[in-house]
Amino acid sequence: MGNILMPETTVNKFENIVAQIPTIGLKVHGERILEHTLLNLEDLSKTIKDLPALDPVKARSAIIISAGPSTGRRNSVRRIKESKYRGTIIVTDGSYVACLKAGLIPDFMLTLDPHPTRMVRWVGDHDFEKHAANDDYFTRQDLNIEFRKNSAQQNKEHIALVDQYGHLTKAIVASTAPRNLVGRLKEARFDIYWWNPLVDDPSKPGSLTRKMYAVNKLPCLNTGGTVGTAAWVFANAVLKTHRIGLVGMDFGYRRDNPIEKTQTYYELIEYLGGKEELEECFIEYEFPLTKEKFYTDPTYFWYRKNFLELFKQATTKAYNCTEGGTLIDDRIPCITLDDFIRTNS
Repeated sequence: MGNILMPETTVNKFENIVAQIPTIGLKVHGERILEHTLLNLEDLSKTIKDLPALDPVKARSAIIISAGPSTGRRNSVRRIKESKYRGTIIVTDGSYVACLKAGLIPDFMLTLDPHPTRMVRWVGDHDFEKHAANDDYFTRQDLNIEFRKNSAQQNKEHIALVDQYGHLTKAIVASTAPRNLVGRLKEARFDIYWWNPLVDDPSKPGSLTRKMYAVNKLPCLNTGGTVGTAAWVFANAVLKTHRIGLVGMDFGYRRDNPIEKTQTYYELIEYLGGKEELEECFIEYEFPLTKEKFYTDPTYFWYRKNFLELFKQATTKAYNCTEGGTLIDDRIPCITLDDFIRTNS
């Protein structure tokens, strides 16, 4: 489990909560996932099997840019742009606009989350004020500083920016995507390729994944529960990129980030029935390159665990270029982003 700086009894309690996360996730999103899958049938055309092969230079390496807080703190996007890196650029929806603002046009952008009002914000939301009302998801958490401080005026700028450059990026869109997001991607002329996320074990009776596949016959990818991991699976299994640098894959928070600004703070309090045991739901790590302290909550710990389990099946090499966070494992070297670019350009 890495360099965990907590007593064993606390770790055991933490893991008990982690074990419940898949069930909780399906309970929250199950109906929505199938509903979106059915609604998106009218727009299915190309799948990830229809993607053209990468040219040899692009195929040698890829950088995945996720939306963890380190991406902004380490100026990762600007450094990639200024390096003139020639490999493949794959981004998550949450980091896409930050790339455009830096003049970096991604080759691929992945989206996964089925939330009906939040996800469209990443590509500019025509109903921004309506969707932002009574929802502090973005203003509360410290995942992307720029988006956390977003305003209606910035949203208008994002719409214009995405409309200008969207056609230059291939959107790798989960069948579970909400309709408003699909509409924005079409409006901005993204080149769209579809896939099904593995949301449960398709071999089990009543599998939601099996129901989705029966509806649309789209190829399925294991996501580990997060779009960043889905991007890595896509690079590894679909593009078969030989060497992959991971940016913004924090799977957690800096130690000075208040727990009230963690992504699932309210959900965790609801699950526990109060705040009494809240402090025991966070585990701390030490990042080896800088000796900085980071912590993770049960949800991000589960995401991290899933990534590492999927990595055991990898056919390509991965390097943690996040320069922070909790993705610490002997099989994934932690190196600087500059070192990865220097050896893969």
